[in-house]
Amino acid sequence: MKRRIVLGFSFALLLLLVLIAVIGSREIVAELSKASPRVLSLAFLSGLGALLFRGLVWERFIGVVDETMPRRQIIQIFLTVMFVKYATPYGQLATEPFAAYLVSRDSEMAYEGSLASILSADLLNYIPYYTFGFLALGVLAVDDISGTDMQTQIVAFTGLFVVIVSVVYVAVRRSAVVYRLVLASTGLCRRVVGRVTTRFDEQLSPTAVRSRLDGFYTTVGTITADRRTLVFTAVYAHLGMVCLMLPVYIGALALGYQLALPVVALVVALGKLGAIVPAPGGTGGVEVIVTAGLTTLGGLEPAAAVTIALIYRASTYWLTLGIGGLSTAKLLVGRPSNS
Repeated sequence: MKRRIVLGFSFALLLLLVLIAVIGSREIVAELSKASPRVLSLAFLSGLGALLFRGLVWERFIGVVDETMPRRQIIQIFLTVMFVKYATPYGQLATEPFAAYLVSRDSEMAYEGSLASILSADLLNYIPYYTFGFLALGVLAVDDISGTDMQTQIVAFTGLFVVIVSVVYVAVRRSAVVYRLVLASTGLCRRVVGRVTTRFDEQLSPTAVRSRLDGFYTTVGTITADRRTLVFTAVYAHLGMVCLMLPVYIGALALGYQLALPVVALVVALGKLGAIVPAPGGTGGVEVIVTAGLTTLGGLEPAAAVTIALIYRASTYWLTLGIGGLSTAKLLVGRPSNS
């Protein structure tokens, strides 16, 4: 794991250095020298706000299923998971099972219940990218955008939205399909593993797997039935997204530029596509897309655009990584020794 993280950050640093070299390091330093430290501090406060509201979504969803788990413990696990998610390439695609393990280990919830809670929370925290992204597309003249260099990103953004909606629809409304797929895959896994050891026969048996799926969907039903929690968490998720977008706007102000809020919203939403880059947190890819968006849609010079992109990432991604790292270290140090 350590080697993977080191290699990932080495690749990310290389991508950032290439981007800075292409734009011009002197021009970027000149832009940064104009920045107001007082205004920049607001960007970091906004980044903290994004973490706070997203953590509250976790706290509310987990609390619906297990009211005994302390909020402080939930937030610590949330920050630890955010660190793992941001510190590993494609970490955003595979951290939910790890997060569910941490929650179930330290609470009265079964693993499948904690997995359902965390998947629901992460999905809700992801939805505002599309809420604000499509709202911004509606505010901006579609005809003006269609002729820009951002057309490919907008099409990809829309396509990804369709895929996510389809997957969620099948998972929630066509659970029989999920049961068949999971039982078939675990059955195959059981046969393959059974050639080596019978240790996992019981856990991978159809009865055990079906029972876990039942528990997963029971938890999903419990969450969706709590309308009050859904309303509060939807508000928290969108407030978190506002705090995530503001550093772009504030970063521009710190350098003496004014950006339209729809441009900021669309650029941040499209920046999520940068996660396809095999570097921690999509580092390099996110900066390139945000820079391209600010030059194409915001009318900024490349040096100003990339400087704002770096400020945005420093006050969101790198801030989260730092706080999450401290939480991870505390969690590891606080674990009792098995010896």
